[in-house]
Amino acid sequence: MTTRRRFLVALSGLLATPAAWRDAVAHHVTTPRKGFPHPDPRPGITGENVLAEAEIGERRRVREAYEAARTHPELFDGVYCACECDKSMGHRSLLSCFESRQAIGCMACREEAELVTRLARDGKSLAEIRLAVDEEFGN
Repeated sequence: MTTRRRFLVALSGLLATPAAWRDAVAHHVTTPRKGFPHPDPRPGITGENVLAEAEIGERRRVREAYEAARTHPELFDGVYCACECDKSMGHRSLLSCFESRQAIGCMACREEAELVTRLARDGKSLAEIRLAVDEEFGN
C-alpha cells in the first residue's frame, strides 16, 4: 500500500479522538519501514528479453514502461517487484515483469517502473533507487 493510501486510511479513523491521532503519528514516525529483498543485478544483464513493442499494445504508459526496462535493465534487475509476483509467478526482479506480459496489466509494476526511471534520469544509484522503492511501496 502506498504511503498516500496508508495516510488516507489512517486519517479516516483518526479524526475521532486526539489520542488516536497522537498514537498514529508516533507509530508512523518511530516505526521504520521494512525493506524489500532486492536481488543483485545479474552481471551483463541486457534488455534483450524485454517484450517487443509489437507484443505490448498501444497504451502510451505501458509502452513507456517497457521502453524504460529496455533502457535500464541493470536497475530493473536489481529491484524487487512490489506486486510480489516472485511468489505467484516466480519472477526474480522488476525486469522479469517486463520480460513477460505481467506489466501490461499490472499498474503496480508500471508505477514502480516510472519511479525507477525518474530516479535513473536524476542520476540516482541503485542503492538510492532501492530505498525510494522501499519507501514508496514497502510495508
